[in-house]
Amino acid sequence: MNLIHEASYLYLYSKKLTKINREIKKLSKKAHKHIHKHNKTKSENKKLRHKLKHKKATENIKGLMKKHNHLLTKLRHHYLTYSHALKKEHKV
Repeated sequence: MNLIHEASYLYLYSKKLTKINREIKKLSKKAHKHIHKHNKTKSENKKLRHKLKHKKATENIKGLMKKHNHLLTKLRHHYLTYSHALKKEHKV
């Protein structure tokens, strides 16, 4: 592939990665809030509810982390091909 295509792949994957990072940050704040409320409350019913919400948020974070790692591998691959194409173009 040529240099422009690889640069566009890098741009798109970096945008996707920042979007996932924002979602992970938002979910981690929610998980922290629910574990804090779980520890703070006295009622067993509310404790269970906050514990379940915390568990759901952490499961969502784990799923997003898998996507995050997959995007990182794609980004590394396209970065290497971009640098190779850049070197190849400057040789000519």
